[in-house]
Amino acid sequence: MAGRAEPAHREVSGRNRPPVRGVRRRIGLKGGGKVTSRERLLAAMTRGKPDRLPIHIRGVRVWDEGWVESRHLSYRPVIEAVERHCDWVASWSPSAGLFLTAARMDIRTERIDLDERWALIKSTVHTPKGPLTSIHQVSKTGMPGLRRKFWVESEEDLERFLSIPYVPPRPDVKAFFELERRIGDRGIVMVGLSDPIAYVHDLLGSELLAIWSVERRDLVRMLVGIFAERLIDLVSYLLESGVRGVYGFSGEEYVAPPLHSPRDFREFVALPEKRIFDLIHSYGSLVHVHCHGRLKSVLDMFVEMGVDCLHPVEPPPLGDLTLREAKERLRGKVCIEGNIQIGDIYSEEPSRFEEKVKEVVLEGAEGGGFILCPTASPHTPVLPRRAVENYLAMIRIGLSLG
Repeated sequence: MAGRAEPAHREVSGRNRPPVRGVRRRIGLKGGGKVTSRERLLAAMTRGKPDRLPIHIRGVRVWDEGWVESRHLSYRPVIEAVERHCDWVASWSPSAGLFLTAARMDIRTERIDLDERWALIKSTVHTPKGPLTSIHQVSKTGMPGLRRKFWVESEEDLERFLSIPYVPPRPDVKAFFELERRIGDRGIVMVGLSDPIAYVHDLLGSELLAIWSVERRDLVRMLVGIFAERLIDLVSYLLESGVRGVYGFSGEEYVAPPLHSPRDFREFVALPEKRIFDLIHSYGSLVHVHCHGRLKSVLDMFVEMGVDCLHPVEPPPLGDLTLREAKERLRGKVCIEGNIQIGDIYSEEPSRFEEKVKEVVLEGAEGGGFILCPTASPHTPVLPRRAVENYLAMIRIGLSLG
């Protein structure tokens, strides 16, 4: 395996995060007068206490006409409630190319129908050292899909990936500003990015990533370093192009407990991402992280990395932190967005669900730095009646008690 330069690791600290007051000024929090949804969200994300509890119904994209028109009629009551009462968080992601390179690649795709419900999409990239193949299983009925084969299954495959030229992406950012104008004061536009370990996971999959984290840790470290450098270049370009506000990252959960150890999380997530987050903060922008998992043993690392807002901080049994404990440890340091379980929205008996929401609202709203939000987006083509009732109850309670 050819050697690759690795970025020097530095100890993680939160000292490079700019003062909250300065960040608020640079992202447009003015204070005084009627508070807009945008100001309400940003006040919470900067650990302040807004006029009322912000309510973000994740995945309900009311500003997106195509999304709204494609929903089943069962979604209509939730769409109308979000449109009237909630605080919007839209997402824009730059077109940065496969593997974060703008290099021209010979990519072939093949569709294989399995039955009336499922199909396989086989993608092949022809690299200078041979082909790489990935296979996705996709639903014909709107259900979530899954990966059947990842790009890299051996060190030979890894050499093929490394042979792909790196050309820094320079995506068009006009759509970001158009979406900002469309959203206006009703919310914020978050720049959606994957973190370095997410790109490594996309190459290796969970199984090989776990094996190599023990047997070939040097290769995982190398890959994390490669994608961290590519992300720093991309984020620098975006910031210099005027794309400011809130940068949202996902993928940290691939090495969060219980899948990996706190040691892995520090080396493969906290250390490389600290450099990226410092860069974002230096332009007066904020950092949002979406990370499922059992976070008790790594919670302080999110503070050290410089995360401004963390979603969803799940309670037991899926997580291992109560909201009260998380608030005590993160108060004044990181805003919590959460932590209403999507499974409860779909299945919990309404009266029991309402009691859970009331408890979350009262604990979360205290002292500010909290956004009421489900742990995930609605994920079924038809929204069951119970889910509709629970979504509406969540919004109603958030407005009345928050």
